Amino acid sequence: MLTQRITLAAFVLFIPTSQCSTRNDSPFSLTNKATGFCLLKRSTRCLEMRWTTGDRLFTTSTRKCLGAQGKSVGSEVNLYDCDDKSELQKWECKNETLLALKGQQLYIEVKPDETIALSRTVGSNNDFTITGTSSGACSRTYRDYYTIEGNAFGKICSFPFLYKDRWFGDCTTYDSSTKRQWCAVETKYEHEQWGYCPTASSDSWANNIVTGAYYQLNTQSVLTWAQADTSCKQQGASLLSLIDLHEQAFVTALLGSGKHRLWIGLVLDPEHGWQWSDGKPFRYLRWSTGNPLPNPGHNCAFLDSIGQHTWQSSSCVKKLGYICYKDGAPPTPPQIEQGFCSAPWIPYNGHCFHLHRATQTWSDAQRECRKEDGDLVSIRNVEDQSFVISQLGFGTSDELWIGLNDRKTEGLFDWSDHSTVSFTSWEFGKPSVSTDTEDCILIRGENGNWADRSCDEKHGFICMKQSATESTGDEVDVDIGCKAGWKRHGSYCYFVGTETKTFDEAKEDCKTSDSYLADVSNGVDNAFLVSLVGVRPEKYFWLGLSNQKDIDQFVWTNTDSVRFTHWNAEMPGYKKGCVAMTTGILAGLWDLLPCTNQEKYICKHLAEGAVITVAPQTQTPPQCAEGWIRVGTRNMCSKVQPEKTWYEARDYCRAIGGDLLSIHSASELLVGRHGKAWIGLHIPDTSTGYTWSDGSPVNFQHWQEGEPNNHNNDESCAEFIIYKSDGAGSWNDVNCDSYNDWLCQIRAGTVEKVTHFLSDIVYYNTTSDGWLVWRGNQYFINTNAMSMEDARHFCQQRHGDLVSVTSKDENLFLWKKISRSYRSYYLGLSVDLDGWMDGSPVALQKWDEDQPNSNAFDENCVFMTYYMGFWRTCNCGQEQQSICKRGNSAPVNTTAAPTVPPKGGCSPKWTKFDSKCYNIISNQKATWEDAMTQCISMKGNLVSIPSRRVQAFLTTKMAESATTDLWIGLNCLKRDGFYWVDGKARQFTNWGHSVSIHNLLEECVVMTSGSTFGLGKWLIKSCNDTNGYVCHRNLDPKIPALPEPAVTNIYVNLGNDSIKVETKNLTWDDAKKQCEDDKANLASLRTEWTHAYVELLAMNLKAPLWIGLNKKQTGGFFRYIDGWHLNAASWAEGEPSRDQPCVYMDVDGKWRTAFCNRTMNSVCMLSTDVPPTESTNFPGICPEQTNVEYQQSYTWLPFKGHCYLFMTEEIEWADAQKGINSGILASIEDPDEQQFIKSNLERFQDSHSAFWIGLYKTHKGTWLWLDKTVMDYTNWAPDDSNNDFAEIGTSDGAWRTGRRWHDRAYICETPKVMPEDSGSKAGNLIVVLIIAITSTLIVIAFFLYKKSPRPLPTFDNPLYFDSERSQPDVVDTNKLIENAEVENPEPIITL
Repeated sequence: MLTQRITLAAFVLFIPTSQCSTRNDSPFSLTNKATGFCLLKRSTRCLEMRWTTGDRLFTTSTRKCLGAQGKSVGSEVNLYDCDDKSELQKWECKNETLLALKGQQLYIEVKPDETIALSRTVGSNNDFTITGTSSGACSRTYRDYYTIEGNAFGKICSFPFLYKDRWFGDCTTYDSSTKRQWCAVETKYEHEQWGYCPTASSDSWANNIVTGAYYQLNTQSVLTWAQADTSCKQQGASLLSLIDLHEQAFVTALLGSGKHRLWIGLVLDPEHGWQWSDGKPFRYLRWSTGNPLPNPGHNCAFLDSIGQHTWQSSSCVKKLGYICYKDGAPPTPPQIEQGFCSAPWIPYNGHCFHLHRATQTWSDAQRECRKEDGDLVSIRNVEDQSFVISQLGFGTSDELWIGLNDRKTEGLFDWSDHSTVSFTSWEFGKPSVSTDTEDCILIRGENGNWADRSCDEKHGFICMKQSATESTGDEVDVDIGCKAGWKRHGSYCYFVGTETKTFDEAKEDCKTSDSYLADVSNGVDNAFLVSLVGVRPEKYFWLGLSNQKDIDQFVWTNTDSVRFTHWNAEMPGYKKGCVAMTTGILAGLWDLLPCTNQEKYICKHLAEGAVITVAPQTQTPPQCAEGWIRVGTRNMCSKVQPEKTWYEARDYCRAIGGDLLSIHSASELLVGRHGKAWIGLHIPDTSTGYTWSDGSPVNFQHWQEGEPNNHNNDESCAEFIIYKSDGAGSWNDVNCDSYNDWLCQIRAGTVEKVTHFLSDIVYYNTTSDGWLVWRGNQYFINTNAMSMEDARHFCQQRHGDLVSVTSKDENLFLWKKISRSYRSYYLGLSVDLDGWMDGSPVALQKWDEDQPNSNAFDENCVFMTYYMGFWRTCNCGQEQQSICKRGNSAPVNTTAAPTVPPKGGCSPKWTKFDSKCYNIISNQKATWEDAMTQCISMKGNLVSIPSRRVQAFLTTKMAESATTDLWIGLNCLKRDGFYWVDGKARQFTNWGHSVSIHNLLEECVVMTSGSTFGLGKWLIKSCNDTNGYVCHRNLDPKIPALPEPAVTNIYVNLGNDSIKVETKNLTWDDAKKQCEDDKANLASLRTEWTHAYVELLAMNLKAPLWIGLNKKQTGGFFRYIDGWHLNAASWAEGEPSRDQPCVYMDVDGKWRTAFCNRTMNSVCMLSTDVPPTESTNFPGICPEQTNVEYQQSYTWLPFKGHCYLFMTEEIEWADAQKGINSGILASIEDPDEQQFIKSNLERFQDSHSAFWIGLYKTHKGTWLWLDKTVMDYTNWAPDDSNNDFAEIGTSDGAWRTGRRWHDRAYICETPKVMPEDSGSKAGNLIVVLIIAITSTLIVIAFFLYKKSPRPLPTFDNPLYFDSERSQPDVVDTNKLIENAEVENPEPIITL
């Protein structure tokens, strides 16, 4: 028979599972009775042992484990170094006193010479009992201690464990800087994982000084609900229960902005629904929308700190973090009070009770009770509840009001007499979470459980008042038909025995009074017994149930029919015994005890009479229609509707029989939780103030700070920011023509009128190519952000131009088309022109405040704002969306002819490249502004660099001649981003370091000539510094162009390298062989100039080139075949691919992967440089654990030369990339590191789908690591989407992409640090330091090679060409990358 092991509920109270039945984990020695020999012996003393993790037996004195030599008969059994992985150290009990090797029919046997071995036969020499008892070894047990903090993620302590050549059989404070006891979670401590041991101390817990309660956040642990519950109990605590707003607020503050999913003590009871595991009342609701889910098995709940810190239901076997809680003060035990009550009131424990069946609304019922100096009943504990449903004539069809309600605060239940809520007994599925109209509570059903209903319904009710201290003489006789001292319940009389007796003695004593030990046939009978004995000091009272005759069957002393049981946790178990009812906090639950125990008892006999109750009829009052919610206490209902202008929304509400919502008190603000919407407040005329559209008085206001401000004299309607309704202000004045959701109100009980109200959406004719037709012109809304020059080119390609705005109506029309896009749009106006770009005169101006900006020398373009349609100026290189305009006669679905590239040449001292002339001036130094002036005086400007190709050209030119840094035209003088001084689009960047425009004092940009950041890299300098500079200007059509030079096929010297291009089409392997014939290799591009040279080769040949990368030949990740690791890479968008191993330089300068049997040109390299050797020694230690007040500390986990933190707080990638202490988001460089991280992530599968890593996509579509590690290894999932930030999956370790607003856990990484000198002897220290420094220098040299640019050598004859412009680079989306951590410099410069 399957016996129930855990009962989650006492009768009308969810009772916490009792503390685990007494577990004896103390040491013991084993003796063989037949011989008297000890199992383990030292001299004449028996050695004590104890069970420990992994079914092992551990000797406390020798710190060794009992093990066998082998799995064969005769194998010696002795003590060995403990090994949790050894099958020869795992034991199990059989027939109680036999010890066998686990899973084997091999038993421990003592030999005549006192040696111990394994045998297959079973005899007297195999029986071992604990010395001095008849019990076997398995009558003792061990406890699984769940670790706290550390870096073990809550894993169980492993005892014994080896640390610094010492064995520890218990938790220890050894080497603990905090003197807290700790343990390892592996026997050999090989992965350095540890955690603190659970103790009853609250020293490291967060304390609420108001309530005295303590809280422990275990955000880094990953345990099931049951394991988390056990962990809390091991510390004398329980999983968190939240019973009021103040406690919720404290926990919210404790969690701060961290985003976690943490187990709380909320579990689903099959009778009472959701209950707190520590027995606290379920009086406060904070479920997330849609929760609790009805899914089978979703019986536990966690707190989701994302957003509103709400609760979500979940499967209990998920592994999450958790919050433990300790009460500030122990609960006060219930007191037994005597008192007297006049009829028809019935006394119980100091109070009088009266059940009324005349139906009333909740408020009227309360009024009736108060007329009699009482109130609606408040039920303080399970004994009160049991009394109410068992002794007041309560019937199973009754529905009776009690005093509980949440009328004052939705979701927070209080008693109407203001007494403390210390007990609840809900029906399954109650209280409702889907409505806020059911605010009052009634008691109903066979077990008297509670349900929430509308307070306007009419039901019977129960009143309660304080009892009198003296008899009134007219008390109700509630014990009719019972002998003196007996209590009546239903048809029976009950008596509580006054002496303690065994079960059989109690049974016989009941017989002497013609009664029997009480049986219990239903929950109400059980409840009556609880009311009878629940608050008494005795722990147990015998009932008449036992399995003395048959262990498999329980029977009553008066009948064999058992119709009801109510077992305590872990009861009845598989043993014989007799049943007693518990009292106290577990009152009403049944325990199975030895029948010889001495306990008090309850007798029962039949009495006369029974109360019959008739179920009352109920009526349902009218409510708001479905989808509408009540407005405060008014007889109005409201509903949020989708977007319209204010006037359109008002007219629609009136058409269906209502109006826009008016609000007249703070309680009426509670109409929803999200978004913003129009309300009926507006200024109907410039000469009047605000009025409500429904004509009601303006007697309440809730403006945000600084509102209403009537911005630009154009805001006269009010919007309600709903999610700020509980803040200091939530209303804002807005232009009435804006689009918003809106709140309609209608009288309760009114049927919404069906209306064919004209849609607010105005449909315009459109051309076949998507242009809107309005008043004789066509318009196109270009939602692709681009610079003004590119936006205008877009319009001109379609036979139009950037829009000209000639009237107020046209401006309003355009604004209405863009107002819901939350973007800015270029107009065809430039402030340095006399008219619109299409030639129209400027007849209308709609400038925003303080516009146009006459103080900005480079803000020459104009855009329209989505907010109210005002105009502002900006640098023409800023990327905005745009509006095109053309006449109705323009051809559709055709493209204008492409513009012809300019022709011409350059004057002396200027160098032609593509369609520009360049002049590098390094022999004169000037400030940035003076340099700009000089360039303008030469009919040019400071250079703007639009592409990789131009950068490669300038890099080779700098290497040839530049001896100083050179100003370029990029600047941040306006501090809102970097823009080219000539207004060109910023389509390319080449930063030498991360850039932020916050707090910048240096606002101009140079190309550096040094090797620290890399030749040609861009650096920010003070505009007042003096440097050389680069000018550019247009080709002079009067000067003929020079012919292009030919490509050479001989080796060209580049510092210590020589490079040759092979123009034959070969496979990668054949190309490699061709290079080897020259005693060379396929090229490894390790420097900026080498990369620039090969890049220009590919561009000018217009052919891709194989280079020396093939991950099949280098262990599954990309490394040059000549032994050099990548110190930079130039991957194209979407590269490197998963399955294509060979790499080539494409004609756009990007690296791409391909199958190696593809044929193409190639590049060979001869080099005198020798690649560094790799070290296998990784000295150093991880940083000290991180500590934040009231938060769990975090401990780094070591692997090779780095340390890692697995942070379970879920945050956005941008926040995660800030790292913690010295760490940043982790990079993954090779398969070993991937496997280490994957193995540690697997335990988080239930709580987190993925963790952020430090990989992100640049605005050019390439992937880069935050720590500048080169992308030489990938593990992308095959089916991944194309988002901007990388995450690693917890289930498979595959990399996928996420969006910036996604919240994820994250992995931090930091290099190991060298430990401080501990004061060892000088000689030993010197030896150690020499070894450590040597190893460290090797590692650092390799690390610096991978993560730093190479020094700049001299080289001969750098190559550049003059040819046609290559395809444009990926356009910068102008996300102001300098506001984020800018990616590793452009590959052409980072090589």
